[in-house]
Amino acid sequence: MPEPYRVSVSPRWSDQDLNGHVNHAAVVTLLEESRIQWRSTMPGPGTPGVTPTVVAALELNYRRPVIHGQDLTVELTVCRIGTTSFTLECAASQGGKVAVDGRTVLVSVWPETGRARPLAEEERRWLADFQPGQRRNEAPAPQISDPISLELTQ
Repeated sequence: MPEPYRVSVSPRWSDQDLNGHVNHAAVVTLLEESRIQWRSTMPGPGTPGVTPTVVAALELNYRRPVIHGQDLTVELTVCRIGTTSFTLECAASQGGKVAVDGRTVLVSVWPETGRARPLAEEERRWLADFQPGQRRNEAPAPQISDPISLELTQ
């Protein structure tokens, strides 16, 4: 059974707000750093620079304050693989307690045009490795139509 991708990120001193908590916007950046580290593990030519993605939707639930001076452990799992996009679930913990959880929809785009592009079979297999209930060497889950239409221009 696939395991979630786990990584630790460190809140910076400058991430704190007037209440002494890590600011909500800084938490988004820490989660972005986690996603970048995860994407950098993609094998072969499918590296993030070659197969860029953009955030199409982000939903976070702040369960407790994130504090400076303690690493944030982030777990990422793939909960949906669509035609051009996929959805990541995240749970970020400090001291063994979930501080933030949520979902991010990422759309794969053509680097030249910024338009959505279909996920390659190699990407689908790699994403399926992080999908709960998906066993290694098992065919990826069937395609799901993308609920989000995205067109970006440069």
